[in-house]
Amino acid sequence: MEIPVNDLIATRFDTIIYDLDGTLIDSAKDMQLAVSNVLADHGLPPVSEDDVRIFMGQGSKVTMSKAFAKFGKELDDQALAAVTREFVRYYEADPISHTVAFDGVAHVVEQFAGLGLKQGVCTNKFERPSRMILEHLKLMPPIADIAGADTFPVRKPDPRHILLLVDRMGGSPGRTVMIGDSIHDVEAAHGAGLPAVLVSWGYTARPAAELGAEAVIERFSALPQALAAIASR
Repeated sequence: MEIPVNDLIATRFDTIIYDLDGTLIDSAKDMQLAVSNVLADHGLPPVSEDDVRIFMGQGSKVTMSKAFAKFGKELDDQALAAVTREFVRYYEADPISHTVAFDGVAHVVEQFAGLGLKQGVCTNKFERPSRMILEHLKLMPPIADIAGADTFPVRKPDPRHILLLVDRMGGSPGRTVMIGDSIHDVEAAHGAGLPAVLVSWGYTARPAAELGAEAVIERFSALPQALAAIASR
């Protein structure tokens, strides 16, 4: 007899860890506005939302370095730290006005909460704006905890970023899965000994199918079935 999807998931997993930008939420517009405000302060034109989607994923310093590099501006460490602080001030002043959850996210998160699964977010965005966004979108709760770029001494793709969060949540590393959108999520998950599921619509220049995850989903509502398939292997 075929085992129901929910039973397969609950038997195999006790903790679900999500990436944030490009996985749970579309934050590109608010990020684009903050990045472009900094560029304007330095006499440079704005970037597009598509630019920002590619720049994101490795933290604010990398985002700002890529934004300035687009216009031929290479920044030394001191200058990069300064423009990153400017970006953080702009972004944390309003990280929510144009940011939305992707279709299906709220329903799936509630479904997993009903199964008693622990749910957390591991992101290279700073913790404060991440928390603001999740609370604004009413995803926290049921998402219970966040590890941002400034939460622990490490960040993705370092697997300890995930493992420290799982430990703080009281989860079991052997019963955890990472849901993300980029190679950094796959590397962090596999480094921690976890399976990874990628979304196909994320903020990455490379197709998700090429990044080595155990599964790729085309819509968020397909996540339960993907986890059940991993559980049944």
